[in-house]
Amino acid sequence: MHRYAIVLPLEPMVVGERYAVRDWPLHITVMPVFATWASTPQLAASMGAVAARTAPIIAVAGPGELFGPKHDTPVALVESPEIRALHKTFVRELDIHVPTFRRPDFAGDGFRAHITATKRGAAEEGQALRLTQLALVDMHPEPGQGRPLVVAVADLAY
Repeated sequence: MHRYAIVLPLEPMVVGERYAVRDWPLHITVMPVFATWASTPQLAASMGAVAARTAPIIAVAGPGELFGPKHDTPVALVESPEIRALHKTFVRELDIHVPTFRRPDFAGDGFRAHITATKRGAAEEGQALRLTQLALVDMHPEPGQGRPLVVAVADLAY
């Protein structure tokens, strides 16, 4: 069983890129980490189908907040009906693959779009966002590989 996430990167990602969790490019997680028996090609096809019927998303970075179990991880909230709708679409679309969320409280009604600050930087409140790509990230690549791996990307193309 593999663990994946689907993200909206602020800048395009490339298949084959790897990132340490604290060094990810800035992004909004649309599908929080989930485990599934589905294959990467099956998930990539589902993601591509959603991307093909989704227009690029225009949003604005909102106020900062602290997330995480210790409330010490800075994030910028992003209030966007389009991102919330995209999350709900993925929950329905991927239901056939029986995803098991690592943190089910972060999905469905508990979903809160945000951009986590990383070593690469942080989103500033009021920053305009134009989101044009989805990326499927394998959060648990083959043994010895280590860091999360971008395994598929799809442009928002509606």
